[in-house]
Amino acid sequence: MRKFLLVVVICFAVKTAGAQSVSFTNLLNLTSMSNTQAHDFMISKGFKQEGTQTFNGKVFDQYKSGRTPDKIEMMYIGQGSKTPNGNTKRDVSYTTIQNADLDNLLAQAKKSTLTLIFQGADVNKNIYRFDNSLFRATISVAFDKRSGGVDVSQKDNAGN
Repeated sequence: MRKFLLVVVICFAVKTAGAQSVSFTNLLNLTSMSNTQAHDFMISKGFKQEGTQTFNGKVFDQYKSGRTPDKIEMMYIGQGSKTPNGNTKRDVSYTTIQNADLDNLLAQAKKSTLTLIFQGADVNKNIYRFDNSLFRATISVAFDKRSGGVDVSQKDNAGN
């Protein structure tokens, strides 16, 4: 019985060690968290804050997860702004070099409440655009499947 339990625990540990850090639902939820909630969530998922970055005039908190050297994930969480009804709204961007993580996020997005409204490509990557009344999400996967990312934002009229 002990051997069986040990085998189950080892299998679970191996499976968990290779799992992605965040789900598509986590990314959607991050768009409406307060700054403190978003920071605490990222820390709980094993990410470390590495400072801030500015993209197109917007400031993002930068987080990095280095589960192992070949499984680096980056998260960029925009500074929250208040909507007219008092809710928080922010942009969230996730990048990874793990093909399995991208495939999982794409599968989760296809099963979510968002609708695939565009599927196409540019010179470097496949692009999938999802939309509903609350969120916009874009998933991009490089043709060589060695990198990609997810950009999620809450729509301006969300929660009104």
